[in-house]
Parts: sequence; C-alpha cells; structure tokens
Amino acid sequence: MTKALRLQKILYSARKVFSEKGYHRASVEDIIKEAGISRGTFYNYFKSKREIFGHLLGSLTGALTMNIQRVDVSPGAPPIVEQMMGNVERILSTLLGNLDLTKILLREAVGIDPDFDAKLNEFYEGILALIELSLKHGQEMGIIRECNISVASYLILGGIRQSMEDFLDAKHKRLSPSELGKNLFDILAKGLFVKM
Repeated sequence: MTKALRLQKILYSARKVFSEKGYHRASVEDIIKEAGISRGTFYNYFKSKREIFGHLLGSLTGALTMNIQRVDVSPGAPPIVEQMMGNVERILSTLLGNLDLTKILLREAVGIDPDFDAKLNEFYEGILALIELSLKHGQEMGIIRECNISVASYLILGGIRQSMEDFLDAKHKRLSPSELGKNLFDILAKGLFVKM
C-alpha cells in the first residue's frame, strides 16, 4: 500500500471512530484497530489524537472556505441572487456531504483545549467575515437594505448551524441542499412577515 493510500485509510478510520464515539471517548487505539495498522504506523503520520482530529476538521473547514465565492457584478455575470444562492447551496452540500465531520465540528470540537478553541473561533470568524463582506457588497450594489451587518451575519451563520443540527438529529424531513438553501435564502431575503 502506498503512503498516500495508507494516510487516506488512517484518516477515514479516524473519521469513522470520532463520528461514532466522539472526540473524548475515542482513542488512538480505536483508530489503529479500525485502520488495521500498527501503533508505529499511526505515529509515522500523526503525533496524537488531537493532531489527526485537527487535520480532519481542517479539511472540512478548508472545503467550506473554498466553496464561498465572491459575488461577481461584472456585465454578463449570473444574477446576484443566483450567485448568493449558489454560495448557500455549496456550503450546505459540503456540510451535508460530510455529515460525520459536520457532527464533529458542531458537537465535539469545542472545549478540546484553548489552542483548538482559538482555531475554531478563527474558523467561525473567517466565515462571518466572508458573510459580512458579501452583505456589504450587496449594500453597495443596492440589493441589501441598510442593517447591522454584524447581526445579520450571525443570523445567517446561526441559521446554517442550526439547520445542520436538525439534519444530524433527523428531527424533520430532510430536504436536499438545494431545497434547504432556497428555504433559508427565501426567509433571509424576504423576512417572515407579510406586512408590518
């Protein structure tokens, strides 16, 4: 087995173990057993359980960051609303396509240690900054009304996070990423009230 394939096998096994047991109950021994490798092989790739956990979350956060695209306002570009919907759908597709890692991100990552919490906060602050930037551009283009951008960003991120929690718990009929994105976007774009 090549080194790259072995690494993928270890990562897949760790992902499975963390998803089933959670971070705190999982052990390096569990990962080794799941991967069918020796302890030495594991330590050739990772120094600790925390390091492999950080690697897995880093891959998810990297995929999320790559899927958020700046709105293009140049002539001939797709409609702005369509582009914004695309961002929401890509984020949801990434999270829903990685439910095991999403579960870990939402439920296990907080409180591991101060350094890890700082990285997680940095990730969420980065997502909030991207949302804020998109909203500011929307205001400059006249498609987003004047509002507190910071509060709006927290509302958007919170809606996405809670939607993922519901998916993890299967509390409601699961919608496709496209349906969920359209519903979230529709509520954000039009609000809840018919008339005020």
